Amino acid sequence: MFFKYHGKIKKYENGLHTGHAENGGERMAKEALEKVRQAEEKAREITKEASQKSRDIRRDAEARADERYKEIMNMAAKETEALREKARLEGEQEAKPILESGKAKAGELSALDDKVLEDAVNIILERIVKADGNR
Repeated sequence: MFFKYHGKIKKYENGLHTGHAENGGERMAKEALEKVRQAEEKAREITKEASQKSRDIRRDAEARADERYKEIMNMAAKETEALREKARLEGEQEAKPILESGKAKAGELSALDDKVLEDAVNIILERIVKADGNR
């Protein structure tokens, strides 16, 4: 609005200043022009303040969003770690009886191996001795 009428106001002011005597109409016109100029200045200040406030609000919103993003990522990382730990513990619980059973069977096989090995050695020796003795 300021730019649209500014040229017309200046033109009117120049016309007013060409006369020598100020009459009541000219004074009222000057006062009106001054009020318009003040209103335009006030509008510019309000616009400037609103723009600055808008930038401040946006900057604050971005900072809060960034902070919230970091909080969410930290929470997700903690939750991920908790789930990994839970899965590890559950896996250990499931594996424990299987490992114990495997160890017991391995122990049984080791014990049997010595006994079976001894029996097998005796059987082989008997066959060798019989085979050599029968010749």
